[in-house]
Amino acid sequence: MKSKKWIIIGIILTITGLIITAWAWNFTTSPEKKVRKQKFPFYKGLEQAPIYSKSVIDKIKNHYVFEPVLQGDLVQHDFMFQNDSAAPLELKKVQSCCGCLVETYTRKIEPGQTGVISVVLLTDRYGGKEIHGIIRAFTNDPDRPEITIDISCDVKKFADISEHTIMLDGSVHQPIEATSIVVPAEEYPFTITGVKPRKGIDIHHSYKEIQKNGKKGYLITAKNKRKKSGVIRDILFVQTDHPARPEFKIRVQGKITE
Repeated sequence: MKSKKWIIIGIILTITGLIITAWAWNFTTSPEKKVRKQKFPFYKGLEQAPIYSKSVIDKIKNHYVFEPVLQGDLVQHDFMFQNDSAAPLELKKVQSCCGCLVETYTRKIEPGQTGVISVVLLTDRYGGKEIHGIIRAFTNDPDRPEITIDISCDVKKFADISEHTIMLDGSVHQPIEATSIVVPAEEYPFTITGVKPRKGIDIHHSYKEIQKNGKKGYLITAKNKRKKSGVIRDILFVQTDHPARPEFKIRVQGKITE
């Protein structure tokens, strides 16, 4: 009987030891797994300080002219307005178009308080052009059911970019690649010094110098490397030697099918 008892105790101790060993191994290796994940972070691009401004709107129809900016600049603006009525002013919906994006806005402004509509200008596609947009705010005030802000901004050209978004669509069984041609503006001559993908998981990329209409340019190529169907979303950060714009973005998107 004693021998059976010791055999049972031995089995229990062995099982307990295996459980403790497995737990300890998992505990010591899990931090390594975390470090391994953090070892290859996505590239977020160079830090870019926004061009910020603000103004006051006090009419039903308003107009604002931005100072000229450079293609690729991050432009942020706050439109401030006061509720001078005796009742709360609600903004039911605020929408914009044509190079202007509404980031956020005050939903409810109490009497005597100030609200804000925060917008961002998307300048990447407007090099050498003027942004003409309109912001519409729909309110609960019968005297001013809609407040509008016409905006305009001159965007200086940094480069001619044939494709701001490179599209990779097609079957996984066939090679898929597409390109974008970049030609520096005369006012901002630059050399491309490198291209970094944000993720690089689904694409190969390359670039080379070319001649475009007698001018120096660059051919940027993206190729699919997915082995199964799915969606591609990435960004190529194009790096230059010009201090005015040391980096700009070209997006890569696509749908890969069987």
